[in-house]
Amino acid sequence: MADDITYQAALAELEGILAAIEEEQVDVDELAVKVRRSAELIRVCRAKIDAAAIEVEAVVQELEPGEKSNG
Repeated sequence: MADDITYQAALAELEGILAAIEEEQVDVDELAVKVRRSAELIRVCRAKIDAAAIEVEAVVQELEPGEKSNG
């Protein structure tokens, strides 16, 4: 999996693949390759969303009063 790709780049590539498939620009011989690449990109996007959600939740918990002991 390409962990170095950004969420925006993965999403843009995924949208491009979808548009090509919808416009029937993808040859049948290429279709399986495009579907596999789409699945990889979806996994990358989900992993990045999950990581961001965990980080945001941790920050919010730090800000909530009474959640952290001061001593």
